[in-house]
Order: sequence, then C-alpha cells, then structure tokens
Amino acid sequence: MTTPLRPALAIAAALTATLALTTSAAPAATAADSPLAANWTQTPVSGADHLPAGVTVTNWTEKNPTNDNRTRPRLLQLVEIDPTAAPLDLQSTIGAGDGLAETVADQLAGVSTTPTRHPVAGVNGGLFKSEPAHLKLKTTQRPLTLQHLGVSVTDGVLHSASCYGAKGAGTNGAVIQYGVPYITRLRTELIVQASDGTGPVPFDDINRDPGRARGCARDAKDQLVAEDQVNGQKGVYVDANEIILFTSDYKYPVPKPDLDPYVTTDDDPGYEVVLDSTGKVTAARANRGGGKDTTTEVYVPSGGRILQGVGTGGTWLRDHALLGSTLAVSQKLTDKRLGREIPLDPSVDVVSSFHQLLRDGDIAPELVNTCGATGAGRDGTPICTDSRVALGTNVRGHTVLVTLTGQLQADNTTTHEDGAYLHAWGELLDSEELGIIDALNLDGGGSATLITAVADSNNLMTGTTVRTPATDGPDGAYVYRPVADAVYAGISGYGMYKK
Repeated sequence: MTTPLRPALAIAAALTATLALTTSAAPAATAADSPLAANWTQTPVSGADHLPAGVTVTNWTEKNPTNDNRTRPRLLQLVEIDPTAAPLDLQSTIGAGDGLAETVADQLAGVSTTPTRHPVAGVNGGLFKSEPAHLKLKTTQRPLTLQHLGVSVTDGVLHSASCYGAKGAGTNGAVIQYGVPYITRLRTELIVQASDGTGPVPFDDINRDPGRARGCARDAKDQLVAEDQVNGQKGVYVDANEIILFTSDYKYPVPKPDLDPYVTTDDDPGYEVVLDSTGKVTAARANRGGGKDTTTEVYVPSGGRILQGVGTGGTWLRDHALLGSTLAVSQKLTDKRLGREIPLDPSVDVVSSFHQLLRDGDIAPELVNTCGATGAGRDGTPICTDSRVALGTNVRGHTVLVTLTGQLQADNTTTHEDGAYLHAWGELLDSEELGIIDALNLDGGGSATLITAVADSNNLMTGTTVRTPATDGPDGAYVYRPVADAVYAGISGYGMYKK
C-alpha cells in the first residue's frame, strides 16, 4: 500500500526537488529513516481476499527485534476504514449493558444478529478498571463489574463522568459524531435539582460505587489513597460525600455499602431514590442496593434511573428527593480544547484515554513515556510488554485502528513480549509511511483486541477473524480480557437507530 505524503511533507519534498534542480552545488540531503522504515517490513495479511468492502488491513513485521532488546518480532496491524468505498462509519458499544464484563468479540457480536448489520472491524475501547462484586453477591453469575476511566458515551447516553485532570481541564477522548472521530480534551458537568425550590447541587459520577472512584479523580474533592493502604490497589480515590447516578443501560446490580473492605468512604448505608423516565421519584429508601448484609439485588428499572448518595449526598437525597417529587438531572459535556458544548444526542459516542499520541501530524508534546507492564529483554534489560491500541485518522480523512502486539501463538499457554513504551509507540505511529494525522491511545495490555469481519462475494458478513493474540494471563493460560466498551466500524447511520 502506498500512502501519499502528508501535505506539509509533500510541500517540503517539492521544494527540495526544486532546489536540487536549480542549485547543483548543494550537497544531497539524506532524510533519516522513520522508525517503521528503519526496522519493519510489510508482510502478507491473512484473509485479505475476504475483507468487507471499505476495509483494508496492512501488516508490518519487525525485521530485527534484537535492535531493541527483544527476542521475537512484533506485529503492527493497521485497519483503514474508507467510507467512500462502502457506507461505513464509526460507533462505540458497551455490549449487553454498562458494567457487564464482556470481551470485544462478545460486544461486537451483540451489535446485531442481522448479517448486513454486523461490524466490519473493531477494537477494544477506552480505559477502565475491573471491580469485584460485593461479597453478598458472589453467588451470582456476575463476579466482576467494570468501571470506565473518563467519559464514556454511546448514542448520546453518558455512562461515566470525565476525569478531573490538571486544574479541572479534563482528559483526552475521541468524540465520534456521525461516524467520524475527533480527538480532544473533555470535561463533564453534572447537576441535579429538586422540585422543592432548593438550589441545584452537583453530583459526582455515573454508574460506579459511591464514595470510591478508580483510576482518576472525578472532581477536586476526590483524594488519592496510598496503595499500601488499600491492599495494593492502584488509583483508588475516595470522597465520603457523593451522589452517583445509575442509568437504565447499567445492567449490573447497583452497589451495596462496603464494596471495598479497605476503604471506609463507601461504608455508609446512605440513601437511594428511583426515578421514572420523567424524573418523578417512584421509590425512596435507606440501605442502598438492598442493604449490606442481604443478597438482595437492586437493578435500574427499564427507562428509569437510580440516584445513590453517601454522607451529605445521602442526606440531600433524603431531604429533597421525596416520594412523588421530581428531580431534574442535567448532564453537560464540554470540549475544553475548542470551548464548545457537545450535545448529548443519539449521534454522539465517546471513548476516553489519558493520552493523545499524535496531534496534527506530530507527536503530542505532552506525551509521556509510561508502561504498565515490563519484562526482561534478551540481555536482561527491562522492555515494555504492554500491547498497544490506537484510534486515529489519516491523510485521507479515513479512520484507522492500529495495534502493536506479538505474533499469534499455537496455543494459549505461550506469549511473548509484544508492546512498547508509550512515547516509542507514538514515534512508530508518526512514521510517514502510515500517514496518520491524529491518534488516541486506547486501553492496551491484556485488553488489546483487533477483530475484522469475513465477507463473501456479496459482501455479506460470514464470520470474524481475531487478529491479535490473547495476552491476559491471570492463571497461566492467556485469554482475551473483558472490556468496558469497544469501537467498531459498521453500516453508516446504524448506531442512530439501533435503539
């Protein structure tokens, strides 16, 4: 595949050629090879003849992995979505319900049972944390729930608040509107107002345990807890006074008190109110989630919502969310980079990340060089083993889905080093051969999953191909990790009507 030069590079190349013709005495300049050109080569794509219309897969395999202390070559896979070749656009999905633990394959399979509506390509989505069920719910078939880190939106429904970010500036995310991704910095503003005339109050988040947030602070009041105080858990933030909203898309039981035995801020029995579709309070009760010491499971009713409060949040609900009264819930999503509000209508999906890799054709200046998991390289020096996933756009204005992993293995008991430190990942994506303009880092490591559909001669989807190896190995056998959401290319406009 030949990728045209980025506009700025094309102009520079033209000027260089002109100077070469008119200034014979000038020495010839040799541009440094990109990371991709220096040590990677294009390799055949399995099933290339059976990809759906509008989907192109390009594979690059490492030539000499020992150059960076690795023992085996890595695989870079780029999927390009061309909406001019087929009626395709980009969507995101939370699968069967928010909070449920499903793999990317399960989430994409649940988009539609109609072959012509099946996703043509997809990857795992935004950052998240896995959470255990309350001890009294261990007998259920749902031992695990998932919590988004940052904004998550599907079809205009907000599933999680933004991270607070530096000085309240929010964090990065991809706004997918009318099938086109735009990477920016996002911040949410959440307000609830009672019908008794009292002033509005902010609420803290959506679809997570009151009193305890994971991964990032949601507002200035959230306080980080040292890992040694919470049994080694990373990124636990606490706030004893919160109100949390649960949407009808949340399909896990709403939280009980004392979900985390290592913090006290979620111990409060608190208060809980149920709202119908108009905001009317149809139930109001203490002992949220059915109570700490019961196996009762409380679910959000279809078309309704539940508000849970702890500390002063629970007191406010008890005093102002009276049975039969009405609560007005306001949710605002702001693009902090452009200073505009993003309407939460059915055309909007959002997936979140901490890091933008590329912006306007260059590595984002603020990009750090982190890694979540390391292993020993061939000479014993640590290397980053995090698989990587990115969502971006290229010089043609097309969406690209990119993964960096190891090779598929013969069975699920072996894997190998397969990732990159974050800044090296950005440098690789910045290679001119890929033609990528903007790119957002999605969840990686054991979450990294790339799937493409298999199409027949009539472009009907007849199956799927998982193109990345399973790298989540909690018990020695590597599996595909359940994820909170997924990003996929599907039939244009379908996401607006699927509900």
